[in-house]
Amino acid sequence: MLRFRNLAVAGVAVLGLAGAVLGGAPNPASAAGDPVIGMQVLDLLCTSKGGSPYNTPMTISRCQDARTKEGFQVEQLICEGLLEGSFRSVTSPTRPKRVNWFCFPGSITP
Repeated sequence: MLRFRNLAVAGVAVLGLAGAVLGGAPNPASAAGDPVIGMQVLDLLCTSKGGSPYNTPMTISRCQDARTKEGFQVEQLICEGLLEGSFRSVTSPTRPKRVNWFCFPGSITP
């Protein structure tokens, strides 16, 4: 039940973030979503998949040891689509079937 509540809260937050982005004035400053709100949404999604969110000065959001079963398409869409960031993920070196993912501000060259 707790997982369902977390997903419901995350869904409502995503819809609110999408509405804020779409309903804002059409200027470059409001084209991307608010990184603080995006961080909160991504942190909720991280915990709903059993991960541990971490805040660092170089990322919008960071999640350690999230379950890979359902994938990370929603997290990537929020990071890249709404927050204009770059989403990266790597397999956890300490836990099999777990992933550490990151949402960096701006674009990152490979």
